[in-house]
Amino acid sequence: MGGDGDDFVAAMKELYTLYDDRQVTWLAGLFEPDIGGFYYSNSARDNEQFLPDIESTIQAIGFLLSSGMISSYDELPAWMKEKIINFTCSLQDPEDGYIYHPQWGKNIPDYRRGRDMTWANALQGYLGFKLPYPTALDRLKEVAKTNESGEKKESNMPEHLRSKEAFIEYLDKLDFVGNAYVAGSYMASQGIQIVAAGLAPTAIEYLNKFQDPKTGIWGKDKGYMAINGALKISDFYTKAGAEIQNADKICEVAMECISSDEDAATVCFQYNVWFTIYNMFENLRKFGGEDGEKKVQAILRRLIKLAPEGIRATRMKVAQFKKADGPFSYLKDRTAHYSQDVPVAIPYTNEGDVNASVICTTGTVSWLHHALDLTKYQVPIFTDEDYELFKSSLKAPKK
Repeated sequence: MGGDGDDFVAAMKELYTLYDDRQVTWLAGLFEPDIGGFYYSNSARDNEQFLPDIESTIQAIGFLLSSGMISSYDELPAWMKEKIINFTCSLQDPEDGYIYHPQWGKNIPDYRRGRDMTWANALQGYLGFKLPYPTALDRLKEVAKTNESGEKKESNMPEHLRSKEAFIEYLDKLDFVGNAYVAGSYMASQGIQIVAAGLAPTAIEYLNKFQDPKTGIWGKDKGYMAINGALKISDFYTKAGAEIQNADKICEVAMECISSDEDAATVCFQYNVWFTIYNMFENLRKFGGEDGEKKVQAILRRLIKLAPEGIRATRMKVAQFKKADGPFSYLKDRTAHYSQDVPVAIPYTNEGDVNASVICTTGTVSWLHHALDLTKYQVPIFTDEDYELFKSSLKAPKK
């Protein structure tokens, strides 16, 4: 591919030294067998105001698969799989089809509600079950049908997803200029709902107006924050099946970040760079035709030559989040005790968390390989022996 293969392998070996089996036993210790879910962190597990959550649960079992410990979710212990299914189903509300946790209640932000609906929807496919009630997505599709027919019905779906006018009013309140990262996060977390409600074309038309054609970036931010915003917004384009204008220019901005001296404030910053490049490649290939593939190959040739330096920079930045007991924390000196505006851990605790550990481990390694077009050569981080260690470290259910 025109790069230095030996140096690439050496750099990858250096990156892999960050990962060890203490992370495996730590993760096993977060599973609550009597509930059927994973806690976010040790402080969540050890304090009664917290409970397992669906996001940590899907991230944890996804980690088992993507790290190489298992090759299929069928390899999960039967009792564990059953517990996770029961836990997920117990969280669904029969009235609106959304997912609600007892520790947070129903008074949660739309983006938290949307995120948990996304996780539950994915778990149905991963573990082969069906939620007990029609999901919010099913109900939003019905709202979209009645809107198309001109028939108006009462709905308990979020107000901003009931009509095009209400949705545009909602978008107008988001700051795509001053803080595209947060605005994009709100969009991405509700992506499958927006699509189900038939509002994706409206959203894409709206977003296109805020993109800088010279850089492809949304908003006024530079460097990492510009890429953070681009990743979240591009995630919505992917969900909507829409073309991202100026995708090749976004890649240029991302490549400048890979080995930059800019501080990575959270685990997402370096991870988002590799993820964004892959998103742009996929979009160019899907919507750009022959010219799109030429743009991908031109960027890829440069990226391959930069890869060893970029991997070493990635290792250096990821290492700052490593904890003494094996996992990684969202911030350098502590976990993030709020996730999508709900409490998930004891504030200011210097500990690893599931979200950050997945991002720093399988997330970073996976998107790095995807961005470099090298997925078929990716070396597993853990093995079936580590999976045996994981299973032996689980607490047995009481009943």
